[in-house]
Parts: sequence; C-alpha cells; structure tokens
Amino acid sequence: MIDDSVPAPPGPRYIADEIILYGIDLNDAKGVAHLDVGLVNNAELQVKLDAGIVAGYTVLAYGYAFEGHCYRLDSVRIFIITGPIAEKAVGCCFDDELRKLGYKMWRITASEQILEISTSFGNARTLILESQLPGKRSPSSYAITLRMAHRNGRLTNE
Repeated sequence: MIDDSVPAPPGPRYIADEIILYGIDLNDAKGVAHLDVGLVNNAELQVKLDAGIVAGYTVLAYGYAFEGHCYRLDSVRIFIITGPIAEKAVGCCFDDELRKLGYKMWRITASEQILEISTSFGNARTLILESQLPGKRSPSSYAITLRMAHRNGRLTNE
C-alpha cells in the first residue's frame, strides 16, 4: 500500500533539486487568468502571458514536495511559471476526487525563475502606514540602518 503523504515519483530522470508545486491553473482557454480584486463592479485583474512563451501558467499554489516530503504553504500563493508542462496531481494526498477538481502539479528546479504575485487587500492605513511601522519593514531597510549605525551616522568612512 502506498502512503498518500509521499510526493509524486520522479519524472523520467532524477533531478536532485526538484520541487513539485501543487495547485490549480488559473488560466482560461485563451491563456488569461482572471483575479477578482474585490472592488466595486466586479473589477478584476487579468494576467495574460506572452504568446511567444512555450508553456506558461498562472498557478494558485497550495503546497509543494521537496526531497521526499510534502509541505503545505501557510496560505495560497500565486505564481507565474513558464517552461514545465502541468501534470495531473499525484502523491501528497491528491486522489481521484481532487484531480477531478483540477489540481495539477509542476516539476521545477530550485533555481527555476518564477514570479510571485503578492495580493493584499485592505484600507490604505493598513497597507501603507501600518506596514511601515518598526518590526514590519523589509529586512533590506534594517541593513541600511545597521550600516549607518556602524559609521556613527556618517555617510563616508573618513
């Protein structure tokens, strides 16, 4: 008996840094992904990949498998993936019922270039003002502060 927590078997050949991404392809038949932005009049964001790309997907990802283990993402994330072909989801508890709902998997390597679309919905106070409070800033802004403190606030080493 096969344990459903085991990820999909490797493809035709073994790839040491392979990541199997599990999710749903958001593209319609014309290759356009429609993302509801939650504003008035059913406003939506449409993502269309360039027709010159061999295979491209807008993926709503739920989890991934790496080095023989299955992981669930802390929240759903949206990725643009180009290159690998979508396969029916197998392994990591994906059974026939879930495959009927459209779950797929993409085999990518850890060095593969992908794009994440980050979505946040809220009022301006939350998304702009509160996100800039100490403790919520990006790590790069702290690195700048640390460099300035190291020089006692001077802009040069002299």
